[in-house]
Amino acid sequence: MNEPARHLAHDGCDVVSPVSGSRTLPFFIGLGLAGTMALAVALGTARPGLRMADAWHGPVGPFDIASPELPASPESDGVTRVRLTGAADLYALFVERGFRLETARRGAEAVPRVVVERLPRDLAALESTDMRKAVFIKSLLPLLLLENERILADRARLERVLAGPGKPDDADRIFLEDLADRYEVSLDKPRELLRRVDAIPVSLAIAQAALETGWGTSRPAQSGHALFGQMVYRDDDDDGRVRRFADLPGTVEAYALNLNTHRAYSEFRRARAVARAQGKTLDGNSAVQHLQRYSERKLDYVRDVRAVMRANGLRALDDARLDAEPS
Repeated sequence: MNEPARHLAHDGCDVVSPVSGSRTLPFFIGLGLAGTMALAVALGTARPGLRMADAWHGPVGPFDIASPELPASPESDGVTRVRLTGAADLYALFVERGFRLETARRGAEAVPRVVVERLPRDLAALESTDMRKAVFIKSLLPLLLLENERILADRARLERVLAGPGKPDDADRIFLEDLADRYEVSLDKPRELLRRVDAIPVSLAIAQAALETGWGTSRPAQSGHALFGQMVYRDDDDDGRVRRFADLPGTVEAYALNLNTHRAYSEFRRARAVARAQGKTLDGNSAVQHLQRYSERKLDYVRDVRAVMRANGLRALDDARLDAEPS
């Protein structure tokens, strides 16, 4: 078995060869087939009527990849940014960095700080379904962990300021005002602000994105970096358009903020706060039951998300951790 095949096997996939073909997992509910559309489960963010995105309203733009562009080394902040590359090259980069899903699960090995700014245009062309899914998961996992790291840093500072003996200084006051504005809550409700500034289970996010985009192969994902079915509406009579983003970090940030602010997901935030108060962490499998309003399919949607988690070993990724920050 060659190096990529050995690496793919360590990603927890049932693999024959990453080039000539692969055995699919016994149960993956029709996702990730090369050249197919995303699963016909369209997700929508909450609004009156909770309409779903059932089509992409814009054409796929021209391919903007003339040649692979891989970073030679991490940048000054310790993050390696991958801007333009093909799927096979991206997978090879993950192999080079020793990024294996098997060891990332349960936090057995740290996840490298690799920021993939867009999904490969040729992702659907990969003959191996297992490799395609591994590229998708590995592209998202560091982004989600980095976003959670940023959120938890804000939370730690928020806790420190709220626990302070006196009035916040100017810097902390500006921080509080900016945070309250970002999370859409009044400063006279500090407990509600604290409830909103918290991490998102990565298994939940990856499973939702897989359902929405057919493991990254849908038009919204490829043309607009849209992974989570977030919609834009002009008025109450508008059926909406899928919201486009400049890059993948942007869509991950918007997704986390949506779950942390929208009134439709208040029960999710309450359950997360209860778990935290008990010294626990709300995992994706438990969290999704509080997101029935994410889709008009409600309980069927919850079952599908859990099925994706179960079939692809995503639940264990809730314990994944990032490489230490550079000193």
